[in-house]
Amino acid sequence: MSSLDVKMSSLRPLMIQPVYFGKWDAERRIDETINDMSSVLGDLVSFLKPAIIPDTKSATNLEAYISPQADALLAVNLPVWAEALAYLNLPIIIWARQGYYGPWTRDRVSFLRSKGATVYDFVDPDEAKEIVRALRTVARLRHSKIIYFGAMPGSTGRFEAVGVVGSSWNLDEIKKKFGVTVKQIPISYLLKRMDDVSDEEAMKILEEWKKDFVDLKEEDLKKLLEVAKIYKAMESIMSEHGANAVTINCLADLFQTRFITPCIALAKFSDAMIPAGCEGDLNTLLTMMLFSFMSDEPSVMGNIYLFRPERGPGFPPEDVILEDTKVSLRENRARFTHDVIPLKIATSKYRLADYHGTGKGLTAYADLRTGEKVTFGRIDPRLDRIVFTVADIEKVEDSVHCRFSAWIKMPNVRAYIQNISSHHSAMIYGDWTSTLIRVSEMLGLKPIVAGK
Repeated sequence: MSSLDVKMSSLRPLMIQPVYFGKWDAERRIDETINDMSSVLGDLVSFLKPAIIPDTKSATNLEAYISPQADALLAVNLPVWAEALAYLNLPIIIWARQGYYGPWTRDRVSFLRSKGATVYDFVDPDEAKEIVRALRTVARLRHSKIIYFGAMPGSTGRFEAVGVVGSSWNLDEIKKKFGVTVKQIPISYLLKRMDDVSDEEAMKILEEWKKDFVDLKEEDLKKLLEVAKIYKAMESIMSEHGANAVTINCLADLFQTRFITPCIALAKFSDAMIPAGCEGDLNTLLTMMLFSFMSDEPSVMGNIYLFRPERGPGFPPEDVILEDTKVSLRENRARFTHDVIPLKIATSKYRLADYHGTGKGLTAYADLRTGEKVTFGRIDPRLDRIVFTVADIEKVEDSVHCRFSAWIKMPNVRAYIQNISSHHSAMIYGDWTSTLIRVSEMLGLKPIVAGK
């Protein structure tokens, strides 16, 4: 993945174009406002070349002045004849000194809203930063492209290759709702590209990875060579398509074709701010993207279980699961578990391990941060709501199957389980409730805060 692709999507600031209606003192007023906004919002924003609309005649052709790169417009001066601004279908920001409430702007805000525009002014700088962060999250989604490796439900006659079905499979609807493009690539093509990667290319990648592992032996490097090759193949394909997010139908498609565990490769993508999901679960990946783009940290995907782990292949007996579930519901505790750990949110280096205690494949364990608030959630398959909750991570351990287990305490486990649309959830560090509600409203998702 070239850094340019990620900068133009996952890492892009909110691109704001100032618009000034009138002739007098335009440049000074624009510069003052930009400098004042920058002092509050920092690298959340970047400013495009201002549009200066000198008279009412020019305002009739306002679209010609607006950059196609603009995510939002900054209205610096607003006479009544600036009404055309309301019809551009872009969010509008009106800025008073230092981002605080300006009593003389509210009437103009209402005027534009009455014409159908989405307009933001702010009571204080904290609200300004939160709303701009939410706008930036939406803009990052709108500039994103997902590569989906493997079969999708409904796209193949191989029913054994279906995998996760509880996602939205209407790619046009995903594009319409979030602006996100999804491109499907067959596993057969990915494996062909992987086989074209030379040992020398793969060893260069492993040289970069060495520093992230403890106790890495020569025989471990040989095992990792295959992982490095699938990473390189995935990276090359994504770069060619300008993609900044990825998921792979590993369990139901890749493993049935060739047993290669992509967990470490996916973790490397996540650390580079390229959200990377497992099992071809599109809705969890979309949630991971939303979480990462909002927080500027990697997000993690996993299963929510209400029972203790079995250290190796398989699960505990049904009677153990039942009794554990009763205790979990009573104590509001759950287990969040999977195999992909981005090092940016860990407190240790990787320890190399096999896949689920099977003696095959490769995963890696690292200690996730504990004693912190985290946000869990998932976008529903109908793309009409997002369910989320805030929890505390109490401890993390290597549970073998899956590789990590984070023990979490929620405000109301029952409410979260009742509302979530899958056993898969996305997780991000921090309590993002307020910003998530803003983002949800901007995207037309109903926010369901479980346990509130």
